[in-house]
Amino acid sequence: MNNQSLSKTFVFNEKFDHEYLFNLYADDFGYVEEIFSITLQHFDPDFEAIHVAYALDNVSDLKKAVHKIKPTFGFVGLTAIQDQCKDFEDLCQDVMTMSELTAEYKQIVTTLADSKKLLETEYRRLKEFNANHSL
Repeated sequence: MNNQSLSKTFVFNEKFDHEYLFNLYADDFGYVEEIFSITLQHFDPDFEAIHVAYALDNVSDLKKAVHKIKPTFGFVGLTAIQDQCKDFEDLCQDVMTMSELTAEYKQIVTTLADSKKLLETEYRRLKEFNANHSL
């Protein structure tokens, strides 16, 4: 079972749900690298939409922007972040004004920014791994 031993050679950061990633992509680390790359390419515009909605005091657009970025974290195995986005999205549904979201907004944008850094680091590691283990 050469594929199984290969899948064990790249160890994702503990914040990534590695079993979830292996269920999605098996041991196709080249594809995982591509998914991480695409995710990073789209991250900044999606993240900016969150900031803009908050700055414009638009709870509905904020909810939509978080809803849009949420699946991103599932694709890359950051399922806990995806869950936090869902919780924030639900909270947006339950509030009447942006001021009710201030603390949670600050927390979610910090979490998302930290997640991007984590994803960038893991992408570099994965890219190096793939370069060293290409067939």
